[in-house]
Amino acid sequence: MNRSEALFKAIDILFHPLQNYIKVKGVKIEKDVSYDDRYSLCKADLIFKESADKQPVLINIHGGGFVKGDKRHRRSICEMYADKGWFVVNANYRLCPAYPFPAFMHDIFKLLNFLPSLAEKYNLDLSRLVITGDSAGGYASAMTMACIADESLRKDLGLPDAEVKPAGIVCLCGTYDMVAYTDLKMPFGFVRSVVESVTGSKFKKDYSDISGYKYFRQINPTNYVNKDWCPVFLSYSEKDIFCPGQGQRLYKLLKEAGVPCFEAHSTKITDNHCYHFNYWTKASKDTLKAVYEFLDKVKNGEKFDA
Repeated sequence: MNRSEALFKAIDILFHPLQNYIKVKGVKIEKDVSYDDRYSLCKADLIFKESADKQPVLINIHGGGFVKGDKRHRRSICEMYADKGWFVVNANYRLCPAYPFPAFMHDIFKLLNFLPSLAEKYNLDLSRLVITGDSAGGYASAMTMACIADESLRKDLGLPDAEVKPAGIVCLCGTYDMVAYTDLKMPFGFVRSVVESVTGSKFKKDYSDISGYKYFRQINPTNYVNKDWCPVFLSYSEKDIFCPGQGQRLYKLLKEAGVPCFEAHSTKITDNHCYHFNYWTKASKDTLKAVYEFLDKVKNGEKFDA
């Protein structure tokens, strides 16, 4: 177990009770539905309330530094989404470093193309699909949209066409530029551990050889922002210790491309990375209120202004 794996495993254990104390009544959960039988990690929990109407679909991609995390650590937030009328697909995926980039992107596209097999059984409306995630899951949500909107990127990563496409994405405190991430100074070689785990490559101390990495350009969704992105909601912390400035940069690029984009952010050091999980705080309540308003617009088929 490397340093990043150890750190994020500790975070999973320590923060699970604080992030999952909310339970929603009337929610059904079908656990460990396989969307790719080749890999044990490629399973999802289906979380929903019974409804006679067609339900919009929300895919939730957990964070964990790309190396740890599990869908069970996102139970409360997924139940809260289900309470708002969403059919939630809370997904696990292959983790780095055992499966470096772009393996988890192949899993997400496999999951996207698995959704039509669920549509009739659960009365789903796949035209109202949202992809969301926190931290590494925020990155994966943005990267999914980048791949859908740019055929060359999709081909470079060996991904299939998506049979269904999101009507919105919600990226919560994600990292969106892995190359810029190497400039972040953190103790104990943490950043290097994350970067080398995700890429499956070893780099010189000063990263002077990183441009030789096979997916040097393709690993950054910020390189592929264009007008064909669906509406985006971003949250970020101004004091984020894990990915400072990353949300702000993606927001700027989306605005420049004319993509309907909305944001909420925290300003205090105490409201830090993935602060939205601190459900008792004002920053979390304000951000989740804005998230739900964005989701309601997607659910109701309303148009977004850029």
